[in-house]
Amino acid sequence: MSERSIALGIMKLKVAGEENDDVLKTLDDLTEAAMSKFNQVVGENLNIEVESFPFTGASLTPDENGYSALDFVQIGINEKTERKLAFVLIITDVEIAAASMSYLLALPSQLTNVAVISTRRLVDYGEDQLSQDKIRTERLTTLMLHCFGRLLNLDYAKESTNYLAHVQLAGDLDSMQHFTKAQYQQMIENLPREANDRYSKGSNESSKLTFIIRHILGNLPRIFRGAIRANPLRIVTKMPTMIATALSVIIVLIFGGETWDFAASVSSGQLAVFVIASFLAANFVLYRAFSFRLISTRQGQMSESSVVTAAATYLALVLTLICLFLMFGVLMYGVVVFVFPDPLMSTWTSNKDGSTFAAHMRLVIFLASVGVLSGSLGGSVDSRSVIRNVLFAADET
Repeated sequence: MSERSIALGIMKLKVAGEENDDVLKTLDDLTEAAMSKFNQVVGENLNIEVESFPFTGASLTPDENGYSALDFVQIGINEKTERKLAFVLIITDVEIAAASMSYLLALPSQLTNVAVISTRRLVDYGEDQLSQDKIRTERLTTLMLHCFGRLLNLDYAKESTNYLAHVQLAGDLDSMQHFTKAQYQQMIENLPREANDRYSKGSNESSKLTFIIRHILGNLPRIFRGAIRANPLRIVTKMPTMIATALSVIIVLIFGGETWDFAASVSSGQLAVFVIASFLAANFVLYRAFSFRLISTRQGQMSESSVVTAAATYLALVLTLICLFLMFGVLMYGVVVFVFPDPLMSTWTSNKDGSTFAAHMRLVIFLASVGVLSGSLGGSVDSRSVIRNVLFAADET
């Protein structure tokens, strides 16, 4: 067990109005009752301090699809950083829109250590109203335990009675009653590693830079896991504007004689510099477009969690660009080999033979790099919520 106590915050974020029916618990009462049961399950086994608090900031406004879970996650990141919490469970009273289903009961974001839970659909409208207080409390407790287990990187369980079973409907929560001994042991082992609750000691730039480097190197496995979980190939499929922009530029260039001249004449070093610069610029554009706003505390301290989140996001976008680069490269090589006749390739260039394999490869690498760079400019206008959902929301419950 960790020697230091790790802080878990349960934030009550009220958006809808008070319940009109006096029989139903308010969000405050419901959360406090569920937190008490939550502590009974995990408090005896894990060295954590659980505190609840209301969110006192401005109310969220829904977008065209309703309230987005990732808007709540951004608030959770801010509160987690300022209050120096390792994990935050956000309990809200509005329905949360989902990317792949009609609504969400909860969304645990393992990369940010923030989970969002909605109380809106915990009870079906047809269930006995007199028992709704008890049902809602028990189901909310179960959902909190389920999300906390996922934030600690525990796998889903096959048994329907386990807290980590898959949840399809709110009624599935009724049969989820326990963690196994092996799961408790895994939670104890994972808790200090997944918490990422350290903060920089100073607010000056050199102190922050040292802190960033140290914790990137110290969290490489988690950073790689977060980037791979984001599934770069899936991100590519969610960026049609980026692909269309890149292909538009590439098609224009490949039919220009100057492009073939450049590819036939450029040195390997010059081409390498261009490729690296293209990747850096493209990744900067995409990171600014899709990453969460990661903040410091009011005292200027930076959190280990924000470093891990930023590094995993950046790495996921790098892997996405590599996938795009390879895709464009294969496509352009096929066009060069099967579309352009050899006599044209050998005479189109001014003073060098453009029909050699080396010239083909330089052309393909150049065009793929241009595609990555130009595509990033168009890709930045792709749906921000969709890309963020792929990056930060591996689970939709």
